[in-house]
Amino acid sequence: MPNIIDQMETSIFQAQMARLKRVTGQSPDAEFMRTMFARVKEQYLEELRKRKIRLRALEGARLDEIVSYIFYYHLFHTSHLPPDLIKKVEADENYRTMFVRDVAVYIVINEHLNVEKISNTSVCSPEIAAYNMACSYSLFVLGSLKGEDRRMNGINNLFKKAMVTTKSVINLLAAGNSCDAVILWRHLHELECVLNVLCTKGEELFFRYVKHMEYFDMEGNPHAEELQQRLAEECKAYGVKERNAFINYGWLVYVDGFREGFGKEYRLNFKDGLQKIAGQSARHAAYASASKILHPSAWVVTIRDDKFYKFTMFELYRSLVNIVGLIKNYIDRYRAFSQKPAECAAYAQTIDGYLKMIERNNKVIAIKYANRA
Repeated sequence: MPNIIDQMETSIFQAQMARLKRVTGQSPDAEFMRTMFARVKEQYLEELRKRKIRLRALEGARLDEIVSYIFYYHLFHTSHLPPDLIKKVEADENYRTMFVRDVAVYIVINEHLNVEKISNTSVCSPEIAAYNMACSYSLFVLGSLKGEDRRMNGINNLFKKAMVTTKSVINLLAAGNSCDAVILWRHLHELECVLNVLCTKGEELFFRYVKHMEYFDMEGNPHAEELQQRLAEECKAYGVKERNAFINYGWLVYVDGFREGFGKEYRLNFKDGLQKIAGQSARHAAYASASKILHPSAWVVTIRDDKFYKFTMFELYRSLVNIVGLIKNYIDRYRAFSQKPAECAAYAQTIDGYLKMIERNNKVIAIKYANRA
């Protein structure tokens, strides 16, 4: 009869395999994976001995992490193969030997020789957890809307991208990569402006936007010649000499008031085009600051990491508030398409509670960093 430790190990293996099958939609042979799990554990200990690595308490690789390493290794090498060939690969001892050696080395090097960067925060810290909660809840509600309405689905995908990007920014901050977080926020702000315009400047604008996106995929397109001709005619009609500018921002000419102010109040760029028509010009200084570190410069090495952290936390909040406001209106409009109408009805009140948590956390951050030089 297996002892309690063996039983716990078996339970962890089964639970993690089930989770990975859910998130990947892949179901590798359970018996093969169980065999690889046992062999990788033995080789992992051998690799530690070879490198004379002595682990302190809680420093060993977790069992669920080992399961993930073996799962994704096998998935990488076989997911593109037909089932009969996968069976042959799994039975090949050469593959098994390589599998065990590679995964054991991956675990030792990545888990025990990795130099970790000191972070200002953690995924478990309140300010990170609150952002993740707001994004996860928004994704949950957005995922409940199903239907054939093209505009609903297209805007939904853009909102999901915005929420996933926000989670990515937060996770970069949690990992101590504040400079990278600033750069990714810059991308989020551009998406925020696109969403603002598409959601507030007329029903047909979304379809104009989608049609305009054809210019980004002309290479190898069977209709490339026709698209080039259309692009040339549009550029001529609007007096645009720089084609790339029109490809990037030309869809804005369909926004009411843009054509009348084109060349005067508005231009085909981000600052005097998209950001201005989105009503976000007051935030250009922050966007410009983020742009300065997009390429390696003195800013990257001279500005302290905690300043990047503080900058991102506050700008991210402004972006999230704006995007959530758009989501509220979107959900009100398309609530009838939701498979969870009660959640849609409660979205505005619930998300406002999460935003207040973020706002409260930001006040703490402001106090903490107020006296730092």
